[in-house]
Amino acid sequence: MSKVHYTKVFVLVLLIVAGFLRLWRINELTEFLGDQGRTGMIIYEAWKARQLPLVGPPVLTGQFLGPAFYYIIGLPFILGGFHPVVPSVFMTLLGVLTVFLLYRLAAALFGTWIGIAVAGLYAVSPSIVRADRTVWEPTAVPLFVLLYLWCVYSVFEKRRYWYLLPMGAIVGVLVQLHYPNIFYVGLSVGLLLLLKKSVLLWFLAGIAGFLLILSPFLWYESQHAWVDIREIVLLLASGGGGGQASYTYPERILDASYKLFGYLVPEAPKRFILTLQLFVLAAAFWRRTFWSTFLAGWYVLGIAAIALYRGVVFYHYLFFLLPLPYLLLGHAVWSLRKYLSIYIAIGLIGLLVVANVRKTDIFLPGPNDISRTQGMVREILASAKRQSFSFVLISSRSFSDLHYRYFFKLAGVEPKPVTDAGYTTLFLVCDQFPCSSKEEMKQRIQIQAICFERYCKGSYPTVDLFNWELKTTLYAPDGRIYMFRVQ
Repeated sequence: MSKVHYTKVFVLVLLIVAGFLRLWRINELTEFLGDQGRTGMIIYEAWKARQLPLVGPPVLTGQFLGPAFYYIIGLPFILGGFHPVVPSVFMTLLGVLTVFLLYRLAAALFGTWIGIAVAGLYAVSPSIVRADRTVWEPTAVPLFVLLYLWCVYSVFEKRRYWYLLPMGAIVGVLVQLHYPNIFYVGLSVGLLLLLKKSVLLWFLAGIAGFLLILSPFLWYESQHAWVDIREIVLLLASGGGGGQASYTYPERILDASYKLFGYLVPEAPKRFILTLQLFVLAAAFWRRTFWSTFLAGWYVLGIAAIALYRGVVFYHYLFFLLPLPYLLLGHAVWSLRKYLSIYIAIGLIGLLVVANVRKTDIFLPGPNDISRTQGMVREILASAKRQSFSFVLISSRSFSDLHYRYFFKLAGVEPKPVTDAGYTTLFLVCDQFPCSSKEEMKQRIQIQAICFERYCKGSYPTVDLFNWELKTTLYAPDGRIYMFRVQ
């Protein structure tokens, strides 16, 4: 068998492994909570009304994203009859595509076997495997980052300047998936300054592609006094606030870089991870080429930018840089090829790949979010017996109850807002143990609802139970339902 055939076999095996880790027991392992329920509800309502959404979901700081993700995930929802597992499968396929694109880029830059090694490391990363099943805007970010990098490679390496058009469109998608991706607006401007004036036409085409992709959101903003754009500009200017406000700027840089490089070697000591980061960056700046300087500079600027944010930098905030540790590691192996057997280095990465496979969640019990939520809704509907009722989520891993309301909507039922009158039955749902016993629940006089959107007219309202009597407790495999009736 020729060398080319060997590499094709390895790449095929890599993609099969990536797909298996993401698809195996997906119905049990995929996350389906409030964020996913909200996405499903918006797409369902838009499909019923035959109207395209013009705005996306709100972020933690309160601003709204653009609707690009709804356009990406809408068709899988519709074709799957709105069963939540179908869009989850679609997201896993995007994840496998991300693995393949990472291989192609790393192979083009550093050689085929290095490409296979770093893509293999990405394919089995426990955190990435788990994220790739999730119907969530940040999940799609690494794919579009790699598409962006492919455009950069095509422009600067192949001199295919027409790639500036899709490059602009990709940036338009990225800024709608998560606001840290605004970084790519500035990065693109910097790259364009390196190009000759003769490509001005393609530069303008890139801007046109950017604006075209953003046009639904820009239209929405124009009708709402540009409120979200103004607020995000103010947020970026102020640096936000919150949980890490007491950290110094260097401490926030160390925290972000530790989280990001931790994807390479999960559960490794913090000192080792930070040392690995310094090693690959030193290799990049030591063997100065356009690509080593670009990748390392991109990484350093990205970390420096995200560290300006004084709030808590969650892991998904760093997805706009996620491919870079893998590409920088690939470059480090390539740059040391004269001093170290490249095959030994790749072999060590292969051992790490095997070790990471064992850490993935396919060997663990799943949260069973879909079956649990669907089962709870069936129990409530059966107990309500077509009578008017309200519903309150009181204990959950979720920040909202929209995953339950999603299944209510599919069933054609709309529970009464808990803050309204006119219903005689109230269901309280606990889907995260420990749940109160029937006797304990009888003693409760107030309960806080996990509901902060239009269905509760406020943020986490408190529900009085003075005039309600606990009639029965329905026991489910993963939770409990308390049925109250008005006294």
